[in-house]
Amino acid sequence: ILWAARPRHLPGSFAMMLRSRLHPLASRVRRFARRLARARRGAVAVYLAVAVVPLVGFLGLAVDTTRGYLVKAQLSQALDAAGLAGGRVIFSANLSADIDMYFQANFPPGFMGATVTGPNWSVSPDNETVTLSADATVPTTFMRILGHDTMSVSAATEVTRQTSMLDVVIAMDMSGSMNFSDGSGSTRIVAARNAAMELVNILFGADEDKPLLNIGLVPWNSKVNVMVNGTAYNSASTTTVPVATFTNPLTAGAQSEIYVANNSPVPLLSPPPPTWRGCVFQRYLDDGLLDSDADDRTYAYSFPGGDWNGWEPIGPEGEPVSGSTDCALSINGDECGSCLSIGITPMTHNKTAISTAINQLTSPGGSTNIPQGLAWARRVLMPGAPFDEADPAPPVRRQQAIVLLTDGENVGDSGDGYKGVWGTGASARPEMDDRLRAIATAIKADGVVVYTIQFANAGGAIEALLKEVATGPDSPFYHYAPDAATLTQVFKEIANNLSELRLSM
Repeated sequence: ILWAARPRHLPGSFAMMLRSRLHPLASRVRRFARRLARARRGAVAVYLAVAVVPLVGFLGLAVDTTRGYLVKAQLSQALDAAGLAGGRVIFSANLSADIDMYFQANFPPGFMGATVTGPNWSVSPDNETVTLSADATVPTTFMRILGHDTMSVSAATEVTRQTSMLDVVIAMDMSGSMNFSDGSGSTRIVAARNAAMELVNILFGADEDKPLLNIGLVPWNSKVNVMVNGTAYNSASTTTVPVATFTNPLTAGAQSEIYVANNSPVPLLSPPPPTWRGCVFQRYLDDGLLDSDADDRTYAYSFPGGDWNGWEPIGPEGEPVSGSTDCALSINGDECGSCLSIGITPMTHNKTAISTAINQLTSPGGSTNIPQGLAWARRVLMPGAPFDEADPAPPVRRQQAIVLLTDGENVGDSGDGYKGVWGTGASARPEMDDRLRAIATAIKADGVVVYTIQFANAGGAIEALLKEVATGPDSPFYHYAPDAATLTQVFKEIANNLSELRLSM
């Protein structure tokens, strides 16, 4: 600095002398400045070294905390998926395996280096709720500087089976073959009763009444008893109801009244006889015209040749004559199937009422007319006459379903719901199968879910037919149950499928 400030105007000799004196001093000043500069950089380094420790700690805390949140989020997602999967098979022997499979699929091993404990799960005593939890240990990175090698995160979830609003009708085969063995020392009808009770118990849970749940029961064989189950028939109490004039499809005559028995809401085209047992014929004309048939309709239906404003009661001509197995409609002496003694149980939200009706299914008999059973299940299920228990304007979203169980194939009968128009025995089967398909198509077009159960009959033809009738050809809609144990599991699966799931925690 001094050298740069030398006086440039001094004489040469004096300048040389002054330069020789000042140079050593300037050199010492420059060396001191350099040492001072080095000393200041060292101080900053010390301060920086002290400050870096908490700085790295905070940075590590942010990074590792973010990793922990990511692991926790993934853990929660995996538990949700596992819980929903488990809830769908809550009554299955595969429950544990399904929970583990869905958890691992959504939280793969080694995700972000985490070590997982779980999932741990439990089912509530009423089988309504699945609770799951899991813990994960995550290795740290920057936080190791502060002595923390790992961090722990936890997650939990709860899945509740919830029925929003559900109307379901069980259509139960009560033909004579249901008296056969179920393969376990009991009868098929006993196995069917027990399995149906599983469905009722699952859907109702511990509740005696569920306002948003309605279950009905339609027993059937070759015909359906349309009387309300448990109410006695009194022919003297039949009501004549005046209506707008219509054309009776059976007589082609004008008619301005229908008839209603005291114990059934089903309108009749003629007065039921004093000996009426409660069965009616299907509304079908064997005239080769599809538009004249109403077996696939819920109630009133008009076509150019008439108006189906009611059903024809089956009188003595379609029932066995007293003291004989024959009836007036008998073809070649074939017997007529009797009308079942148990009638229809309209949809109810009372557990005891539907349970009592199911336990009364004790006396199977007669032949198999699957279209008759499915058609009346639909009429019990849908809003409006003749059975009007279904809410026409439900306050919330509603599911509607029919569970159809049979152990046989369609068989024509002199006194069946179709009057034996296609003959008797297996020869009538193709036409009856077609009628079943038409009815099932109409039901599914209404948005109704159809479950079919092929019980104790491994026939390939009935399998193909029931797969067509069901909403889908495989589980959970179509099922084959070779024995009682499988049948119970099938009803559990159907009940579980009918229930909706929601995350409740």
